[in-house]
Amino acid sequence: MPALKSTFRMIGTLTIRVRDARTRRLLRTWSKRNTITYAAGDIVRSLMAQRATDPAPAQYQFGSMRFGTDSTPADRSQTDLISEVVGIRRELNDAAKVDGISGEITLEATLEAGDGNGEVYREAGIFTLGAGAYDANQGGTLQMFSRQVHPPLTKSSAIIFDFSWTFQFTT
Repeated sequence: MPALKSTFRMIGTLTIRVRDARTRRLLRTWSKRNTITYAAGDIVRSLMAQRATDPAPAQYQFGSMRFGTDSTPADRSQTDLISEVVGIRRELNDAAKVDGISGEITLEATLEAGDGNGEVYREAGIFTLGAGAYDANQGGTLQMFSRQVHPPLTKSSAIIFDFSWTFQFTT
């Protein structure tokens, strides 16, 4: 019997929209394909192989989007943000997950006018839920699925950042 050949690809794209906090008017948009970590393949495999008897079946679900200040280029072997700004982690609950298109899911998070001001953001990451809460510290069963660096964005109360992270699963 001939061997089956199949390719399953994951492609991610991070889009950041910067808006005026008062008028909500769009000021600029930035978008780029992101780096999906080596852990992502294991995360997808674990999601597909879950059994009802697994002790923590939800640990591989997307749990949070996190933000940092380091501009080190993204690499598939990375397991955490380089310099996370703690305290502004965004939970990826059901309302933050949009899955209307076949083979695609979009995760959304917003830094509102009062969130994380005074920082210059340069990196973002998607993390699994792990065995703890969405805002748990890195380690244990929490895993980084994807990371991307972006141009420096200085956060102030005058602007809002909308992060939209789309993953496509193709053959």
